[in-house]
Amino acid sequence: MKTVVSKILIVVSVPILFVLWFYNHEVIDGDYSKLTIKLPNEGVAVIEEKERIRDIINSINKSPRNLGTEKPWYNYELASLIFENDRGDSKAVHYMMENQNIKIRFGEIDTNLMFKEEDFQESENASAAVMENEDLEKVILDHGTVETYSINGQTFEIIPYHQPYLDFINELEVTKGNREELFSTYVVKPFSKELYGHEYYGEEDPFYVAPVNTDKMKEMIIQLDEQYEEISRFIKEGLEDSTALLTGTETVRIYLQPHSPDFNYIEMGGVVAFAADKDVMVLQIDPRKYTEKSIKQTIAHEFHHVVTMEVSDWSYRKQHLLDRVIMEGKADTFGKMVYPDYDVAWIEPLSPEATNKVWSFIEENKGSYDVEDLTMIHLGRPSSGIPKWSNYRIGYRIMEDFLEKNPEVTLEEWTGMRADEILELSGYGVGE
Repeated sequence: MKTVVSKILIVVSVPILFVLWFYNHEVIDGDYSKLTIKLPNEGVAVIEEKERIRDIINSINKSPRNLGTEKPWYNYELASLIFENDRGDSKAVHYMMENQNIKIRFGEIDTNLMFKEEDFQESENASAAVMENEDLEKVILDHGTVETYSINGQTFEIIPYHQPYLDFINELEVTKGNREELFSTYVVKPFSKELYGHEYYGEEDPFYVAPVNTDKMKEMIIQLDEQYEEISRFIKEGLEDSTALLTGTETVRIYLQPHSPDFNYIEMGGVVAFAADKDVMVLQIDPRKYTEKSIKQTIAHEFHHVVTMEVSDWSYRKQHLLDRVIMEGKADTFGKMVYPDYDVAWIEPLSPEATNKVWSFIEENKGSYDVEDLTMIHLGRPSSGIPKWSNYRIGYRIMEDFLEKNPEVTLEEWTGMRADEILELSGYGVGE
């Protein structure tokens, strides 16, 4: 009886504690002496008046908060507020231009924060001083050529793709032009053309939102260039471990890009990635946060994606929601096979209540091709009871059930199997 009561108390208390934390924790804590405001197309403001900074911090910490946002965060025009103290520590938050609110984890703060005219009068002087003193000497990268590597009969090309980002930053510094247009011109369109032969991919992709904190991005690119040998070694070791269990026949291009400094993906271990096709994977890396483990686990996950695209019918038909859920479940199952200590945050089990809600949504929309449906179960919608990464979590759970009930099916066989067949043989959802 005591055990049952304890479980009930845990189930009840966890959401209550979360709500209390969300509505009461201080988003900006500490004493800051400098605030840099980077608004798209409007230059940079630097505020060093402590009382003004405290007023802004109080507005952020004490204004009403809402779980979730009216639309996905990447559909908002975002600016950055960067707070710094005398020790050099910093804290950045995202300012939503459309409604003057602050974007935070799980939702937004209704600050309606408006900056005063004198803030930007000061910014003109600050910008002028920066331009007078800034060292605009062009950064020369040591690593920009393709590195070809073969292991277990498969060939890989590791491609540092940092120079286009530097070209964008340099052009922005010189011309003070439109940030989004310049980022599209120097990064998004050329990369799309290199991958697909056209310039139309990536314009609405959250991986390719024009960065606001370009000073930090430049620092990160320099650091990534310095760390290239180590990153390349971790990638190769991850490929060795992965191809020991499964191989494809395609030559796979692995593009390395800087992680956006405007977003904190600490739960991703400083690495976000995606497989763009059966012969392409892209890694965006934060040089301050990546680890050997996070790079190797990411390589295992994305490697399974590219092999799946090669050996299945993935490239020959349009993928619906269930296809994409099972695709992620397969990749994480493979990651666990390569690395038994594979403990990524995005496959942590859902609560029973969340599982029911997520599965009901997937079951109802499994044949959907609507990007909004996939976005909802990937990014989450707290107001609907849908946690983030639900596609990974349910996909992994389905694969667990599938392997338990079909131990005779080999890795090569289930890698190429269709999602509807995996689901049927897993028995997931039947009688639940």
